[in-house]
Amino acid sequence: MTTSSAPDSNGPPHIDGWTVRAASSDSAPWLTWISAAGLVTAVVLAAVGGLRFDIPMPTYRFGIVTPTCGLTRGSTALARADFGLAWSYNPASFLVVGAGVVGLARSAIGLTTNRWLMVSCPRPRPVWILVGIGIGIAALWLHQQSNADFIMTSRR
Repeated sequence: MTTSSAPDSNGPPHIDGWTVRAASSDSAPWLTWISAAGLVTAVVLAAVGGLRFDIPMPTYRFGIVTPTCGLTRGSTALARADFGLAWSYNPASFLVVGAGVVGLARSAIGLTTNRWLMVSCPRPRPVWILVGIGIGIAALWLHQQSNADFIMTSRR
């Protein structure tokens, strides 16, 4: 593991190929807009009590839920600080809301300091990316399917 805490002649700080640097301009303004839109939507839905109608997946007819089922309700539950309910609806809600919070924090720091955090990662072999994503989706799908009755019938 190669680590460096201070810039040297080789460039910015890095850990095993990951580099972190501060830029003077935001090269990812879309991240701010997506983060803000997602978090505002979750807060509004939490305030009004969620959607007033169901948007069932076609697979519900067969008792099958997908990895994204319950994501909106889980994110709304997180906006109400109901962590247990959010986990029951969809554990990925924590990742989605967390990414939104990090995106807005990055923007707030960038706007106040004019230093935008930029993270670069090495490009691993595509097969390992696909394996990791596949395992993650399979685990989430198994969790969601184990809660299928709750996800398909609960409207809290």
